[in-house]
Amino acid sequence: MRFDHPHFQQRLGARRLTMRHVLETVRKGCPVGNPAIDQWGDWRIKLRRKVAGRRVQVVVAVKADHFVAVTVT
Repeated sequence: MRFDHPHFQQRLGARRLTMRHVLETVRKGCPVGNPAIDQWGDWRIKLRRKVAGRRVQVVVAVKADHFVAVTVT
């Protein structure tokens, strides 16, 4: 998994979330809606979970051999 997407880093700081919030959401979160193909041909899915009393949503893009955290809300 990669966490270097610029938008992701910006939102992580703006929302005052930690990597613990993100990792917990990715590992144990529930999907919101169905996966969809984005403009770059990757599958994207939003995952949601309540972590440390906060509702966290993470959008991930699924690549062939890894996935990238795109944004966090």
